[in-house]
Order: sequence, then structure tokens, then C-alpha cells
Amino acid sequence: MADNEVTEHDVLGPFGAPVPAGEEAHQLRADELSLFDSTAVAVSSVAPAYSLASTMAFVFGIVGVGLLSPSVLIASFVPVLFIAIAYFHLNRKDPDCGASYSWLSKLTRPSFGWFNGWVQIVTSTIFCISAPLLAGSYTLQFLNSVGWIDDNTAGSLWWAAVIAAGWLVLITFICIYGIRWTTNFQWILVIIEYVVVIGFSVGGIIKVLATHPKGSSSFHFGWLNPFAIHSWSAMAAGIALGVFFFWGWDTALNLNEESKDKSRTPGRAGVISMWLLLFVFLLNFVAIQMLLTPKEINDQGANVLFFFGNQLFGSWAGYLMIFAVITSTVATTQTTLLPAARIAYSMSRDKVFPKVFGSIHPKFKTPAVGTLSLAMFSLVGILLTTRFDSINQVFSKLILNIGVLVAFYYGVTGITCGWAFRKVAFKKVTFFFTGVLLPTISGIFLLYVGYQVIISNGWGSAAPDLIVLGLGIPLVLLARVTTKGDFFKTKPIAYETIE
Repeated sequence: MADNEVTEHDVLGPFGAPVPAGEEAHQLRADELSLFDSTAVAVSSVAPAYSLASTMAFVFGIVGVGLLSPSVLIASFVPVLFIAIAYFHLNRKDPDCGASYSWLSKLTRPSFGWFNGWVQIVTSTIFCISAPLLAGSYTLQFLNSVGWIDDNTAGSLWWAAVIAAGWLVLITFICIYGIRWTTNFQWILVIIEYVVVIGFSVGGIIKVLATHPKGSSSFHFGWLNPFAIHSWSAMAAGIALGVFFFWGWDTALNLNEESKDKSRTPGRAGVISMWLLLFVFLLNFVAIQMLLTPKEINDQGANVLFFFGNQLFGSWAGYLMIFAVITSTVATTQTTLLPAARIAYSMSRDKVFPKVFGSIHPKFKTPAVGTLSLAMFSLVGILLTTRFDSINQVFSKLILNIGVLVAFYYGVTGITCGWAFRKVAFKKVTFFFTGVLLPTISGIFLLYVGYQVIISNGWGSAAPDLIVLGLGIPLVLLARVTTKGDFFKTKPIAYETIE
């Protein structure tokens, strides 16, 4: 065998080159996650209890669709499902922990891939500011409900920020300690969350059907009809929030280098999780709308699940729902920090991001320094949110902004999938639809939704999105100037086979 011949047993770098033996220790831990592990991480990343607690009242009230809220979820599910399928196809060809950053770099332009990676890292960092705050708020709610703190303390944004910081420190430690620890922790949180959310949702529907409590409503199939929403601005804002609801399944793709059968398992986990999440979200939306009045849903804001539990089974159920939201929020924060650190690691490995993010802990096999760095940025953001007046004000400003940024990077990835397979688009009829046409249409649709939200809500509300997108332009130019090597000189490719 020639000295430079590569065998299937060699360790390969991000561009297929063999990694010298002395550098093998600096790779992520391979073949660690099964399909069940990856699916658990994907559904935990979306965190139904967190998404419902933080966003349901905004979809219901602020967006203005009221009892048609479940239809918004369906309208959001369809394009995001085809984006998940696009991720599956792209990951089969190139399983890189940078995922869409890496794919766009090779399939469109390296600069555009870098820009997309930047958007994802910042979006995740913003989320790691808002999510721990909800955990902090619900922790205070629990302490207040058992009489350990007074109402003023329970409503304090400053104390919520302090507790949020504590949760973030715990999450960061587990992320650094290892992917197996992280996954096992996720399994525990997923089981708690899903048992409570599904159990209470079924219980709420049964209670309304059996006893017809005052203020309750019968189920109407019209709640599931997206075409009943006549305002396009309301629909666009609702879909942006709906995209936020489903956001997170792609974490499984960012863990592909740590997965078994890395070219297939993560993509399958992403698609499976989408169907599971649609079921859970619709079940809970319907149950809450049947048991509570529209005014009660609007008035409760981020406390809607706590109130729902109280109305369903009494105070003990409210406490249990608080616990479910806390565990869900902790889980989704952790699984948002994970992909952000791995995207940064992939970019650093390509020598287009600060070197510190490419450091792998020799024992834990995780991007420890990069994870810690991103957590520190989020911690600073948590402290800055104390300038707002309330938790709900923080959520109303951040969640829709996150939804727009997610719609952007999902959208460009869907379009890229269609472009990447253009040479083989007509080899199979089914692949033409699932791998080319529908991902492209879904991508264009999500980009238009993001644009529509920015136009409808005004430049002031869209400032965080515009800053993130605008700041990415000079930064990618700076990366081009300062990067040594051929990364930014790489010519785009197109796939000539489906498998």
C-alpha cells in the first residue's frame, strides 16, 4: 500500500484528508449516540414544555390568531418538515458537525457558509439568554408557591437572572463533561417532560368531555384550519413563532460526528422528532383551549402551563407542571449550547474562526473551551436583561427575533439542498419532490416569512435581527482577509449521485 493511501480505518478530517496519529486525540468522541439517543436529543432540544410555556400566549394573543393557534403550528410544521428532510439528504452526503455551515460553504460559497454559521451561533447564544430566564422565573414561582419567598421576590427579574445564571453554569458543566453524560441527562429530562405534558393534556381533554367545567369549550376542527386565518401579517408572525416552536431538532445533525452510522442516524432522528413534536404540541394546544377561556390564556403569559395544571387537578399539578417546565428549559438550553459549540468548533477546525473554539478536551472529547466561551457570552446577556421591566417583556422581544433568524438559516439550507442535487433532480420522481422541489419551496417560503415579520413589526422591533445579519457582513469580510489557506478560495460543488 502506498504511504499516502487512505483506508477505511484511518481517521479523516473535515475535508476527507487523513488526520495524523498525533492529532486523533483532538477529535470528538465518535460512535457514541444511537438513533434513540439522537432522537431524545432532538425532541429535548425543542422542549415542548418550554416552548409552550414561553410562546403559547404570544401565539394566542399577540399574534392575534386566538383559537386558531393550533392551525399556526400545522402551517409552520409543513415547511420545517421539508427542511428536516433536506438536512437528512445533505447529511447523508457530508456528515460534518458544522452541518449547514459546512454544507453551504462547499455547495454555494465559503463566505455564505461562514455567514450562515455566524447567524446560527449568535441565534443559539441569544436563546441561551432567554431560556435560562424562564427556568429562573419558574423556579421563583415554585419557591413562592410553597411559601419560601414572597410575591415581590417571585416577580423580580433580578432574582430570575441570578437563578438563570446558576442553571447556565450547571448546564455548561455537563456539556463540557462529555456527550454521554449529556445524553443520559437528556433522557431523564425528556421522560419527565413528556409524561407530564402528554398526561396533563389527555387529562384536560377528558375532564372537559366528562364534566364540562365552567368556561370550557368543545373541540372544533376549525381550530386546525390554517386557511381560516385571513390576515397574512398575523399568519407570518404566527409561522415565525411556530418555527421557534419546532426549532432544535437539528441539534441531532450537529452531533453527527459523535453518532453511530453518522450519515443516516442524525437525519432520521430529526425527521422522527418533527412528527413526535407535532403530536405533542397539537395535543397540548387543544387541551388548553378546551379547558381555559381565551382571556385566561392571554392573561397568564408565560405562566399558562402552571395555571392550566392548577385548573386541571389543583395546586399539586401546578407544582408538577412547574417542575416539567424547569426540566424542559434546562434541557433545551443544554441542547442549544451543544450545537453552537460544535458549529464554532467546525469553523475553527477549518481555520476561519478563532483557534480557541477548536480546542478539544483530551479526556472529555468535547469542545470545552468553546462551550465555556459561548456560555460566558450568554451569562453577560442574562445580566443585561435586568434592564427590562418583566420576564414577559424579555420574551416578547427575543422569541420572535429568534424565530426570524431560525427561518433565515433553515430557509437558506432548504434552498441549498435543492441546488446541491440539481444534476440528479430527475433520477427519481420521489427524490425530485423530497430532495429538490419541496425543500426549495419551503426555504423560499421561510425567508419570505422572516422578511414579512420584519416589515410588519417595524425596524425597531427587528433591530436584533438586523444587527445580527448586518454585523455578519463585515465579519465575514474580516475572516476572508485574515484567513490563511484555501478555504475562501474553494469552488462550489454539486452532487452527481443521490446515494
